[in-house]
Amino acid sequence: MGLGEVLQKFVKSRPLAVMTRVILDEVISSDLDQVFHDNRKQGYEQELLYSQLASAISQVVLGLCASPNQAYQQLQDELSVSKTAFYNKLRRVELPVIEASVRHSYSRCQDMLSKLGTRPWEIVPGYHCKIIDGNHLQACENRLTELRTTWAHALPGTAVVVVDAQLMLVQDVFLIPDGHAAERSVAADILETVESNDLWIGDRHYCTVAIMAGIAQRDAFFAIRQHGVLKGELLGKRKYLRRSGTGKIYEQSLAIGGASGMIVRRITVELDAPTEDGDTEVHILSNLPGDVSAAEIANAYLIRREIEQLFYLITTTLTCEIKSLNYPQAALLVFCVALMAMNCRQVLMECLVAVHGDDAVEKVSHYSVAFEISSAIDGLMIAIDQEEWRQLLPKTLRGRVSFLKSSAANINFTRHAKSKRGPKRAPPKKTRYKNGSHLSAQKILDLRKNTC
Repeated sequence: MGLGEVLQKFVKSRPLAVMTRVILDEVISSDLDQVFHDNRKQGYEQELLYSQLASAISQVVLGLCASPNQAYQQLQDELSVSKTAFYNKLRRVELPVIEASVRHSYSRCQDMLSKLGTRPWEIVPGYHCKIIDGNHLQACENRLTELRTTWAHALPGTAVVVVDAQLMLVQDVFLIPDGHAAERSVAADILETVESNDLWIGDRHYCTVAIMAGIAQRDAFFAIRQHGVLKGELLGKRKYLRRSGTGKIYEQSLAIGGASGMIVRRITVELDAPTEDGDTEVHILSNLPGDVSAAEIANAYLIRREIEQLFYLITTTLTCEIKSLNYPQAALLVFCVALMAMNCRQVLMECLVAVHGDDAVEKVSHYSVAFEISSAIDGLMIAIDQEEWRQLLPKTLRGRVSFLKSSAANINFTRHAKSKRGPKRAPPKKTRYKNGSHLSAQKILDLRKNTC
């Protein structure tokens, strides 16, 4: 059987794995070595290339390997370095290189979506919407010598993520190695990336006069939830405007920053149901002009949920955090490779939309997609090695995108349908827990029979 026939078998039976490999090859490629050289300060390459390290970590992120150690063992012949050298490289990758890698993935995925003919989602007409939020990496195991004598666990850092809301791609990331530092500590770096006509959507962490004024000074706009600490001075009378899907909408002007500050629009949504924190109303501050309605601003702020959904999918369908990695650079690299993989996943889903439409793809389970990819892609890599793979694929990006669309036609949606569940019910009240008490499942079932 020829290699072409082997590939066609995978295309027909495991198209998601084939498509993922095509997209990953565009993003995690030898081009990352140039990204490394363009953004490094003290780092250098000898036997182990940065692209090889990123490729090894991607195997952990996709679930093909359980740990970096296992990835090293499986790729030992290709890497040609000692395990010590591999781990030294992993924990010393400079943060600007990691951040640039995520921007590189955004650029590549944007090119693929353009070739697919994907139209950006127009949230607020005429504005480029970006969502910003931070993800604090969970405490890791006490592997550092200094932690062996304490019960306290180390925090490996924080990633402040910027999502292009109109393409749902991770556009940028700002890394904070200090686990105790606030997300606002990288505010100056964030403001440097603000472009004219941007609309930045953020939660209360970014509600400071410095951030909002910095965005406005760059001819850009914001829709940021008001922090309780930022009071300001309310001007005029609050006006009731209309109802939305979540509650009643009001608007009022607010002066912030004193005499040298600014006047912003304060959109208030009185919620029909309180939030998880118990808030009954939400205040959104914005400098958008009057031709953008308060309802549009409120709806734009709701789009912020998409970045929370992205963090949820990274956590549940990919390996974005490894408990054994105490070094911030290593932990943040793994998380950022997961962000790059999510960009690839978005391209894959848009391929399905291009072939099958939105309605069919809305019913697809991300967990089922991730399971097929992780279970089949390793066999694909064994059956067709990298050199043979390059020979089989079209040489141009347009040709590879066309191959993605033809592969997407083989998706069996019944295999990847979301599980249906009934309406949520309030949990029943429980008896007080007693330490050390247990119940026998068999006795409970026997009692159920006797009471029926």
